[in-house]
This record gives sequence, C-alpha cells and structure tokens, in this order.
Amino acid sequence: MLKWAMVPQHWFDKLERRFEWCSIPGLASFLVGMNAVVWIMTMMRSEFAYRLILFPPAVWQGEWWRLLTFAIVPPHTAPLWMIFWLLLLYKYAGDLEAEWGDFRFNLFYGAGVVATAAAAMLTGHPMTNVTLNASLFLAFATLYPDFTVNIYMIIPVKVRWLAALMALGLAWRFLVGGSGARWEVASGVLSYLLFFGGDHWLALKRLWRRRGG
Repeated sequence: MLKWAMVPQHWFDKLERRFEWCSIPGLASFLVGMNAVVWIMTMMRSEFAYRLILFPPAVWQGEWWRLLTFAIVPPHTAPLWMIFWLLLLYKYAGDLEAEWGDFRFNLFYGAGVVATAAAAMLTGHPMTNVTLNASLFLAFATLYPDFTVNIYMIIPVKVRWLAALMALGLAWRFLVGGSGARWEVASGVLSYLLFFGGDHWLALKRLWRRRGG
C-alpha cells in the first residue's frame, strides 16, 4: 500500500517505532464526533463556528486554538445532508484508520492539519478543512476504488468516479482560484501526495512507456 509512496516505507516504519506513543487512538471517531458537536452547537448559536475557523489575524491576537479547531468545523449544509456527510466521513476515515493503524492515520491527517495551518499563517489567508477532508476521501478511494456509495440513497456510484470528480474539482480550484485557494489545495493534499504520489508517478511512467514515449 505504501510501497511506492513518495516517503520511503522504512521512514514510516522508523517514525512509527519512535513516535507511536504519541498517536491518538480512535482519532477517526473523535473527528466525526467533534464535527457533529460543532454542527449542533452552530445550529444553537450561528456564530459558534466562526470562533473555530482558521482566521490568521485572530490567531495572531492570541486565539491559537484556531490552528487546530478549524479541522472540526463541518460544512454548512441541510441536516439530512449533514447526517449523510458524517456517516460517510465515519466510513472512510474509520476504514483508513483500520487499514493503517492509529499512528499512520494520525500522521496522514496531522500532516495535513499542520501544512494547512502553516500555509494560512504564512500567507495570511483564511483557510478551511475542505481540501483536508477531501484528501481523506481520495485516500479511501485509492485503497477501495470499488466501494459503492448510494447517491440520494438510490443511485449506486463507485467511489473511484466520485474521487475522479473531486480531483478535477480540486485541480480546477487550484488553477482558477486566488493565491489563498491555491495554498489551501496544495497544503490539504500534501498528505495524499506523500502517501500515494509515488504510485501515481509510476502509473504515469508506465502509461508513457506503453504509448511509446
């Protein structure tokens, strides 16, 4: 699974042996639970989520918790879609955690959080966790491409096609968005590239050779 990751497998092994003690067990369930809590609190007080988003000027004024809490702010959507989104997040984040173990799942998500927070503070642009959560879905689709999601509860679609659409959307946002959008996309997908970039690079090289390049 990580044989051809951009970060060599033995580096992951060394990091895990040295720092496994500091990983958070059950992080996937915690993320889903906290997203649900923030959603409920925001329905009760509409300004609640604003206190958690990654807004650099507020961080510089001492609201340092925003460097972490932006990761648990759910999307603004209708209750039915929110429930569907939480269930889907629980599925793909939980399966990644089960596949990789606590440490590597922590590493994947934590690297994205750190990269996004660093990009926001360096550029001064407010950033969300949209690309960060998208990277989790892309990782799940890479490992389980034939898993089927029922859109509107009735239309079965394999996640590989949903992931392809998501990847195109991220690429389009990177190309046509402003500098803040580009930094958010780049930092949000960093973990995915570290874990799976090598596989995609080899696939492109094989395709190029088959085409006689």
